[in-house]
Amino acid sequence: MIQLINKKENILEDNIAFVEQWDFSRANLNEENRILAITQVASICYQSPKALGSESLYNRLMAESMGLPSSSFEFVPVLLDPTNEKHQEVLALEYSNAKKFGEIVEGNLLLTNYRALVYDYEKNPKAYSFDIRTLYNTQEECAIIQKHFKVFLYKVDLPTRSQMVRHRISWQELSRRYVSGKRVPFDFYISRKMKEVQSEDKTTQDIINLCVEHYYKALEEGVKPQEARRIIPQAAYSQLWGAYLPTQLENYFKLRLDSHAQWEIQQTAVAMKELLK
Repeated sequence: MIQLINKKENILEDNIAFVEQWDFSRANLNEENRILAITQVASICYQSPKALGSESLYNRLMAESMGLPSSSFEFVPVLLDPTNEKHQEVLALEYSNAKKFGEIVEGNLLLTNYRALVYDYEKNPKAYSFDIRTLYNTQEECAIIQKHFKVFLYKVDLPTRSQMVRHRISWQELSRRYVSGKRVPFDFYISRKMKEVQSEDKTTQDIINLCVEHYYKALEEGVKPQEARRIIPQAAYSQLWGAYLPTQLENYFKLRLDSHAQWEIQQTAVAMKELLK
């Protein structure tokens, strides 16, 4: 089961931005959970609730880019135990993406992700005596994953998002290439200081309105959303998923709770910290 744990709203004091904490710890318990987790993450890209649980979408994402599955597969955590015979085959590889993108937890367990495992298998299937796609975790292993694998869903403005994605974790974002403002209208974040700025007879909100009008005019004239989005101001909101291993989360808090961090990204870290309590 994939579930929302809790939500912190109004993090930027405009009743729009939020941070949610989700539980993906049982995503690798069985195939049904995998499909649900991967389509849950991928559905944000297309803003299509009907995609949730879609096996056809799952299969398309599996073969998305020449054997390397979609980044949404990184949101399926996999725990490898060196005492497990099947797991030993994965851990025995001298070099693997599973190790590169994983982290040791609780002494000798490797916490990695399903995308890395599938990629290793696609490159060298003969290294395994079984199909890696049949490797699932037990309830007990999922309980360990729950302690160390943290997933959040954010709604933040584009400059804040740009700072966030500098952290090398797993990300998946709403795509304005595919999702036009007609289907999902734009929201905008205007900071306190920018609300006070006025150019001749126009406020910051007036400038944003002009850009949005120009965007819709472009759509009416046949310009595709992927091109028309270039006129949308940086103040626009986006939504994105983030999945953290322990040291990644520790690093995020170290940098983004610091007093020198920009206020908006500080608020994401403050909200995350509160949700984890």
